[in-house]
Amino acid sequence: MKLSGTCLCGGVGFRSEGWVSPIQACHATRCRKATGGLFSPEVAASAAAFEWTGDPGLIASYEAPILHEPPAYRRNFCRRCGSPLPVVIAEAGVALLHAGLLDEGVELPVFRHAFVAQKSGCCEITDGKPQYEGQPPPPDMSVLFD
Repeated sequence: MKLSGTCLCGGVGFRSEGWVSPIQACHATRCRKATGGLFSPEVAASAAAFEWTGDPGLIASYEAPILHEPPAYRRNFCRRCGSPLPVVIAEAGVALLHAGLLDEGVELPVFRHAFVAQKSGCCEITDGKPQYEGQPPPPDMSVLFD
């Protein structure tokens, strides 16, 4: 599957061609604070097929302290507009993309909810998708799109 997207100001973009996961709705406190949303809609894509476009000098990173075990919690964002940007986790072979950054025309379903033990009190999950109190297992390869 071909994906592309940009930050709010358009200064930083990305593209990927290869496998991608459906959307995981992450309700972890860190993810909610990093995105400003009630949950973070995340898409995993092949790190090998991911590339930045635009001005890489606009990419800034924040790495939070490790709470329980590695890897560290890292978030990228645009220095100009503040939009959250993808993070490549090379050791896992994935690039984590925020679904709201994707260009139009990409239709990916939500397939599960992660860290629901930390969800906001005003967020009610009613879609019937699987819910995990904490970190879910890696997605089954049968749910990935090419």
